[in-house]
Amino acid sequence: MLEFLTEQDYRTTPWKNGRGVTEDVLLLPQGATHENFDIRISRAPIVDESQFSPFPGIDRTITRLGENPLVLRFDDGEEVALGHLSPYRFDSASAPCSQLPGGASQVMNVMTRRGRWSARVAVVGNSDGGSMSVPPGGLLVVHAVRGECIASPGRIDAGETLIVRDVARVDIAPGRDSVCLVAAFEPETRA
Repeated sequence: MLEFLTEQDYRTTPWKNGRGVTEDVLLLPQGATHENFDIRISRAPIVDESQFSPFPGIDRTITRLGENPLVLRFDDGEEVALGHLSPYRFDSASAPCSQLPGGASQVMNVMTRRGRWSARVAVVGNSDGGSMSVPPGGLLVVHAVRGECIASPGRIDAGETLIVRDVARVDIAPGRDSVCLVAAFEPETRA
């Protein structure tokens, strides 16, 4: 099953802490909110140096989309400079503070409720195309960050998202100078 989302399908909402706004690309299950989601994908401009909203029980993979640097500073003193288009995973309960040494930036967040779902996030460029497995009972989400991305059997343009369910493998072929963010979601088994 395929689902195509355009920027008109995304919903802009304030951050949980009120210090910014985010654009929800996907919230699952259907009808979920920022308080009870199992899966959330969002894009957010980071325009001020401030603390991220805490989400206890949530694993977050953040990817810096913007050209300007972004540093996350955690309560224990650790500082992580996010590489451009390099996913970084952390416990979202830790709610780091952002530092913007070069001005505003933009990120994409992939968030999962621990114990229910796990996510693997990768950034694919035109030289990295190939096949990706869809976990059994899971889903694969492809977001075109820049340019176009052909993810069999669909094509998406910059800013659009393709959600794939009930398919074993997906061939991903970004166009020239294109970048796609791919997230594979797998249900976690309970003991």
